[in-house]
Amino acid sequence: MKRRFCLMIMAVAAFMFVLPAGAFDLGDVRVNARFLTDRMAFELKLNERQYNDLYEINFDFFNNVDPYVSALSRAEARAMDAYYRYLDERNDDLRWVLPSAAYVKFMSIDYFFRPIYAVNNVCYVRVYKVYPDRRFFYYGLPVHYYSYKGAHGRVHCGGVSYYKKNFKKHYNHKVYVGHYQCRPEYRPHDFGRPNPAVRPSRPVCPPAKPLPPTKPVRPNKPVPPSVTRPPKHDHDKHDRYERHENRKEVRKSKERIDRSSTRKSRDVSSRSVREL
Repeated sequence: MKRRFCLMIMAVAAFMFVLPAGAFDLGDVRVNARFLTDRMAFELKLNERQYNDLYEINFDFFNNVDPYVSALSRAEARAMDAYYRYLDERNDDLRWVLPSAAYVKFMSIDYFFRPIYAVNNVCYVRVYKVYPDRRFFYYGLPVHYYSYKGAHGRVHCGGVSYYKKNFKKHYNHKVYVGHYQCRPEYRPHDFGRPNPAVRPSRPVCPPAKPLPPTKPVRPNKPVPPSVTRPPKHDHDKHDRYERHENRKEVRKSKERIDRSSTRKSRDVSSRSVREL
């Protein structure tokens, strides 16, 4: 009876072990960190020192993100903010371990640069989609695979990168100084649209008071265009003067004619009187 009970427990444990990573969580943090580090070291051609440091950085990242996996699968804003904060810290640490050329190549590979995504409310590790055989490794176990528990994380270093502080002790390569943070437009591609059901409800604002009716504004009467007279020139004055002088001459000539006619009439009348 005890043997059957033990076999039943072992069967249940084996069934839980073979569940695909992402069914309830991302699986074991060490396994994910080692697998991702192994493929990064293979594609980026890293040395042993870089391989061991890279494992510690990936371990800290998966360990920090693990409590938010359930909320990430539902695309909750709070969980995504925490995820991308830890991802930027991890990518910042990698700048001090990888040479500039290797870091540029690392940024161009999505399953290295943005390792976690969600589909149908389940989170997955991208590198497993490209390398489905999880039992094969190019390199052996990292030196601190069993002993490392996050001692070089930023929580224990006052919020500063441990690899930046110890860069000159172990490396002398050119450090990448460009933009390395994950941009906001990556969120819909990694976790889909945020679920409105889990977002906090917006406060209900009281309805605004209606504004008093405004009096209709009468349109202004159109102003007729001002008629501008052409400027007067000097020759107009000269013409008026000539016309005035002509009138004088005409008047004088009329007066002369009238005088001459009256004189003639007087002469005629005097002659007629004499003849009588």
